[in-house]
Amino acid sequence: MSNVFKKLISKELGEVNYHRYFSFVKKSMEVKKADSQLIYNDIYEKLKYRDLKAITKMHNRLNDTMLLAFRISKNFFFAFLFYLAASVFLIVKDLLPEVTIVALILMNICFIYKTYEFIANKFCYVDAQIVLVYKAVLDRIILNERKETQLK
Repeated sequence: MSNVFKKLISKELGEVNYHRYFSFVKKSMEVKKADSQLIYNDIYEKLKYRDLKAITKMHNRLNDTMLLAFRISKNFFFAFLFYLAASVFLIVKDLLPEVTIVALILMNICFIYKTYEFIANKFCYVDAQIVLVYKAVLDRIILNERKETQLK
């Protein structure tokens, strides 16, 4: 399972372009030089000829993805509290040991999944940088289109 930003960029711009942008940003981060202008120009060239309706849909999907990433981070704390409370409840409650063990194993599997999802989305700095560039390109295209329609 990958993070939500990787899924979005791979879907919107293609898997090959995602890997190219990822390796470029990663190399830039290693040499402490974050130059995203090349990525910006490349994405802009790919998207500048699309119509405003398609760009607006892409922008809406980007906003939804950003909200999803925020929600995953925000809800993890509540999932952790629920997991902790439910585990304590099952251990304190005098149930059959087999039932308690099975329930705890299933809860652990679910919590491990939530933890993996949280970590994958929390620490995706390279993908977040690509998404910020992508957002800047979409904003620029939308603003240019609005200016053009106001001039007409």
